[in-house]
Amino acid sequence: MKRVTIVIFLLAIFSIVQAGVLHFEHADIVYPEGYLDIAVKIGNIFESVRSDVINLIGYDPGRITIILQDKGTISNGYTQVLLHKSIVLYVWPPEGYTYFHLPLEDWYTYLIIHEFTHMCHLSYQDELAKFISLITGLPYLPQLSSPFIEGTTVFAESSFSLSSGRLNNPFFSNGLYYYSLPNFPSFSYKEIVPYDDYRGGLLYYNFTAGFYKYLVDTYGLEKMKKFIAKTSETVPLILNPDKEVVDPYEFAFGKKFDELYTDWIMYLTKLDYSQGKLIYQLRNSYIMRVDSVGRDLSILRQSFGAATSYVGSFENGVLFIDDLNLKVVKDLPLNANDVRYDGGKIYALVPSLSFDKYENKIWDVTRNKLVASGYITSFGVKNGQIYVSYYDTKKLKSKIKQINGEFEYTFDGYIRAMDVSNDYIVFLTIDNKIVVLDKNANEVAFIKDRNMKGPFVKIDGKRILFSRVEGNYVIPYYYNLDNNKFYKLASKTLLSDFTIHKDELYYVSYVPYGKTGGMGIYKQKIELEELDKLPNESPISNISIKQHNYEKGDELAFRFGTFLRPVTWAPMYTSQVQENESIIHNLYIIFTFSNVENDTFVALTPILDVYQSTPNSFDFTILGFRQFVGFVTLKDFWGLSASYIYPTNDYSLLGELTLGSFDISPSTSVYLRSGINFKSSKDYTLDNVFSLIGGLDVPYIDSKTVSFGILTFTNLFSRPVRIANWIVSSNDKFDQLLTPNSFYTQNSLLFALNNDTSFLALTTTKLSDLSKTQYDVSLALTLFKDSAELFGGQVLLKNSGVTLGLANPGNIHGFYSQFFIETYLGSFKLYPSIGVFLQMMDLYGFQPPNFNGIIYFGIGSSPHLINIVSGIPF
Repeated sequence: MKRVTIVIFLLAIFSIVQAGVLHFEHADIVYPEGYLDIAVKIGNIFESVRSDVINLIGYDPGRITIILQDKGTISNGYTQVLLHKSIVLYVWPPEGYTYFHLPLEDWYTYLIIHEFTHMCHLSYQDELAKFISLITGLPYLPQLSSPFIEGTTVFAESSFSLSSGRLNNPFFSNGLYYYSLPNFPSFSYKEIVPYDDYRGGLLYYNFTAGFYKYLVDTYGLEKMKKFIAKTSETVPLILNPDKEVVDPYEFAFGKKFDELYTDWIMYLTKLDYSQGKLIYQLRNSYIMRVDSVGRDLSILRQSFGAATSYVGSFENGVLFIDDLNLKVVKDLPLNANDVRYDGGKIYALVPSLSFDKYENKIWDVTRNKLVASGYITSFGVKNGQIYVSYYDTKKLKSKIKQINGEFEYTFDGYIRAMDVSNDYIVFLTIDNKIVVLDKNANEVAFIKDRNMKGPFVKIDGKRILFSRVEGNYVIPYYYNLDNNKFYKLASKTLLSDFTIHKDELYYVSYVPYGKTGGMGIYKQKIELEELDKLPNESPISNISIKQHNYEKGDELAFRFGTFLRPVTWAPMYTSQVQENESIIHNLYIIFTFSNVENDTFVALTPILDVYQSTPNSFDFTILGFRQFVGFVTLKDFWGLSASYIYPTNDYSLLGELTLGSFDISPSTSVYLRSGINFKSSKDYTLDNVFSLIGGLDVPYIDSKTVSFGILTFTNLFSRPVRIANWIVSSNDKFDQLLTPNSFYTQNSLLFALNNDTSFLALTTTKLSDLSKTQYDVSLALTLFKDSAELFGGQVLLKNSGVTLGLANPGNIHGFYSQFFIETYLGSFKLYPSIGVFLQMMDLYGFQPPNFNGIIYFGIGSSPHLINIVSGIPF
């Protein structure tokens, strides 16, 4: 037993060994090979902004750990406050449209501000909470239930420079709120983030932050800190019944929540935007880019609907709109972040996952040919000449290369958008500079302007098209390379992207119509205003990064020290009543150990089993002592969990591996998956009982299972489709796993036929006995899209509809119909249903049925599938 425990501990500690650790005054920085200079930079940034962020919240969380990770071309970061106080930072800054959504002029500075604000806010405890956490080993953090989890962070990232932060981008702040007035989300609705609303994460992040900022601007930062402090108080277990419970909103701001939220909405009605003529709209959709392509307009978009919730994916691609009759002439499904058009060909920048790293790929969509892949930020094409910008995350430098050409240019910084013409290359940097080069890599123009710019920069002849933020507006401009002057194309506009088509301005903005609103294309005449220089340049950031002292540490020693500090020591109790009314009591303490990254865990759980003869007797007998050891590691493309109980020798070993993606086309990716699920017995579940850390969800039929699968993401009838094909070998004995009687196939097909209807087909077949095939094939049709909030917004009833299906539960063939209601309990989604199952004649023997059918009700995670919880036969 001791040997097993030592092996598991060593596995956990060595699960990720990076390159080193730096010890700053208030943080330890763990970094991978080649990122020492970046680790120093991060430490200096953190120490420089730390006190300012603490001042925004009013709480010092103490020493933390920052882990730097290279995940490829994906921009993210996250904070863990429950276990080790740690922050994980990804090294890739946002590019293109993602940058416009997430405008941060210096990736590390504002990502650190965002994540450390989480740390200060979510770890906020009063003295009683600290005492409870110390005694029980379970961190009690009241702010984990705060309604402002992302409000604090987006407010913080927007507080140090007008060139950074989502609240400083009016398209995703005031403009978004203003155009949502006809369908403004309740506070509960935005917390739930329904899957069928195109605003998605904007609801949870941007709307929350907008309300938070309104409270700070109206009542002052100190009142907001007073609110956070009040909501961080620990509620005693026994309340004084004569003491009135204090409303934290009224306590801090002098008004109840409903009044404050209504005040914010009324404030938003005072905004004013001037829009052109709406010529094309896409309800419940994002429009990421608009371009002039010959006589057509092209739209890169993402569209959502009720069926988005059912299948978990949205419809994306390019629409070509005839500028005369404004009809769609072509609809091309395409999962792209950016597109270019050149000589009748379409090129796309497509994200891809390879093992544990993301990369961007450039595809010649017309010929279905891969052009380039790697750490690509942007690209441009003209007359078949392709120019690609690569970024080195270790050196913080960009390099523009010509595919199959000699052009090469190095830029000291990050290029987030690019375009090319016959004569020029233009690019837009993360700190909002525009640089124009000729084809000899000579600098032709350099536009230094801190005002946050749009997602793209474009070339139209000698005109460099770009947009910039001015107050509550996003204004279109171009720069003329002939006379070095700027030209303002419109005023008081709110746009995300624009193009000049037949000497008129076409741009993307919001439409307020429908249940959620959406986006559309507006058209207006160009009203040129010539300028020698750009107006209203944003002030310089008030952040000053200073050098701080640090020491290089021993990474292995640091990891040992961190892992040997338990993150929980939770006392627990369970009991089982036996048939003779005797009771078996289980007393145990769950000690949980975690690595620095909080993705590998060891649980040590001593268990004392006590027998009680009757419920009211004091006749207790100690049955014995057991020791549970559990191990879980959850990585990007693989996972492993194991458990063992002494002295019964019960065990489990679960593993899964995903290899992906093998891209067949810009819209078709294939993933290979495999899994194992070995248990001492089929009914062994103590690895889920005696551990606070959940294991892997690996399918099994009998106690020993090996599975191999192919997951395909593609398009069918221009709609996104998910196909899964599995071969499963399962038996209760290892030596029988490869026998013919042990093999099964599992297959599924899931896709949305349109925005309101989805299709699912599932089959499981035992290869040695095809007559035992299980199947369920169904259509889910949305009937109503109205929504209702119950219990103060805690329960949201969303889409409702009817399912028509064919299935054989219990090997009884029949068809069913059920009425479902999409129900959200917080962020947890369920589908309560009531239906009827009618038996058909047996498909194999054509015998008459034993019964006519059953009326049933059920609940599941999908509107598809027959989920019979209870039923009435008839």
